[in-house]
Amino acid sequence: MNYVIYDGTCGFCNKSVMFVAKNDKKNYFKFVSNLSVFGNDLLSKHQILGLEDSTIILLEDNKLYIKSLALRRILLKLPNYKIAGLIMYLFPAMLSDYIYDFIAKHRKKIIKNTNCEIPDEEIRKKFIV
Repeated sequence: MNYVIYDGTCGFCNKSVMFVAKNDKKNYFKFVSNLSVFGNDLLSKHQILGLEDSTIILLEDNKLYIKSLALRRILLKLPNYKIAGLIMYLFPAMLSDYIYDFIAKHRKKIIKNTNCEIPDEEIRKKFIV
């Protein structure tokens, strides 16, 4: 199973995850909040400490990807956004992570509306509580 672990208290993160869930037409990902018991278990099992509240984490085929590498791999699985994932290969991971960290630092200012969208039944099946 391929898990996207995200910050469950961040409006920007929730909107981003909803975007991915809606565009994941092949149901490749399951989404897990870092606040859930299952999310905490995954973080502990893979010894991920200190990143969980500001970093999107992808556990794909038992390999761990964080920050821009996770984002790149996620985009490559979304049919209409593969080109964006491929474009990310043009930039070194260090630069992509710098940009990622900048956005992560300011994410709560970018989207101030903390109201989360209530997904329809089909999208809810993609989330592990």
